[in-house]
Amino acid sequence: MNNQLEKLYNKFRQELANNDVSIYYDEEDLADIFDYAGDIHDDYVRLEVMLLGNRLFPDSEIMLERRAIWLSYMGNEPLRQFILDHPRTNPSVMWETLRIRANAPYPADVAIRELESLLDRFRLEDDESIIQFVSLVRLLEQEEWFSENIDRVRDRCDYPPTLLFEIARMASNKPQSLEALPLLEDLTELDPFNTDYWGLMAELQSNCEMYEESLASLDYAKALCPDDVELLTIEGFNHLKLNHIDKAIASFKHALDIDPNYFIAKRNLLEAYRISNSNAAERAELVRELFQASPTDTSLLCEMLASFPEEIESTLAHYYANADAEENEAIMHVSELCRSGNDAVALSYLQWYQEAFTLSMQGKMVLIELLYHNGRYQEAYDYLIANIKSPTLSASELPIIAVIVSILLRLHIFDEALHFSEMWLDKLHKANIEHNSFHLVNRGLRDILTDVKQLLTISPIPTEEQINRVVL
Repeated sequence: MNNQLEKLYNKFRQELANNDVSIYYDEEDLADIFDYAGDIHDDYVRLEVMLLGNRLFPDSEIMLERRAIWLSYMGNEPLRQFILDHPRTNPSVMWETLRIRANAPYPADVAIRELESLLDRFRLEDDESIIQFVSLVRLLEQEEWFSENIDRVRDRCDYPPTLLFEIARMASNKPQSLEALPLLEDLTELDPFNTDYWGLMAELQSNCEMYEESLASLDYAKALCPDDVELLTIEGFNHLKLNHIDKAIASFKHALDIDPNYFIAKRNLLEAYRISNSNAAERAELVRELFQASPTDTSLLCEMLASFPEEIESTLAHYYANADAEENEAIMHVSELCRSGNDAVALSYLQWYQEAFTLSMQGKMVLIELLYHNGRYQEAYDYLIANIKSPTLSASELPIIAVIVSILLRLHIFDEALHFSEMWLDKLHKANIEHNSFHLVNRGLRDILTDVKQLLTISPIPTEEQINRVVL
């Protein structure tokens, strides 16, 4: 049956390309082409089918239903208006399914009542009716009701395999996947040469962390379709989870040989390179490709900045052209860069951000920390004098105190460092505040100030070695 539909679709598609579409299709043919095109996400063909169907069969209820299906993908409001404009005295199961959809959402009890009424009045006589019914269940968030009434629904279907496959496709989390697996096992027994069944079973097994079982299912699926990029990507993901890194890389590369633009395979290949810590040059170029395609992915942003520090301005411009500027998020990116040992890149990031969007007081304090940790002590001091007033006893401002005293020591301003330490130890004691650092400070503030006070009391002019022991 699927082969016949594919041939019918291909014939229509070729006629479109030749600008010579036959007028000898009947309405059932056009509905079949529309449904098949929907399965493969070809909206162009679906639109052309509707235009031709409206011209050849203006009173066709089947084509009217397909127009309603088309509108359902644009949202409930256009579908609702269409349903209102075309009242039916004797509606079909498809029309009633779409009517219920158009008027969603409902309270849970009303949604269940609508679904049960639909089953009482109609049979699900064809594939598209089944697909739309399962889609309606998902829209109404009645998967639990569906699971409890699966036998009843199955009895109302003229072609149960389509129902079972759609139920399995509906599984979106681990518990649902576990429930769907027996259905797919039934389907593979009914039709052991169906790639879709084996492929979906492999996907759900992978979702359930049954990686070895998923690989076994993929062996069947790949025997039927050895160059399917989705199957190869699932295979690579399973190998990745089993720590078979070389096999994972081979699977992802095979998928990308077939479809060089397949994003999921690229993303997983990058993860395999990260784990193996190999192919540095290829990994960097892969990061560049992925970042261009997905510029708001923050992990890609940080790796792009670390891989191509000379491109920091264009990289950040590309990111913020697609994402809102949010200082707290920028500080998180900076922290991640520091954790990965890219302090210089982190500093350049925040300096760029300051020029592009300005910084709050908190952002300026982080910038001082970054200047300090990059060894730019005089710049940090000058920026501090120009931008920071006396810190307060607030959680957001306390970390800068440790940075300030460290800067003073690095610049050999010892008297001020001692006075500063004593003053803040007294303030912290009176306020009874214990504080551990926020972003880049890794030691408790009270410990740092105590160490500095003791050092400068014993050695008013300490050596560099002594300074190194107490500063950040």
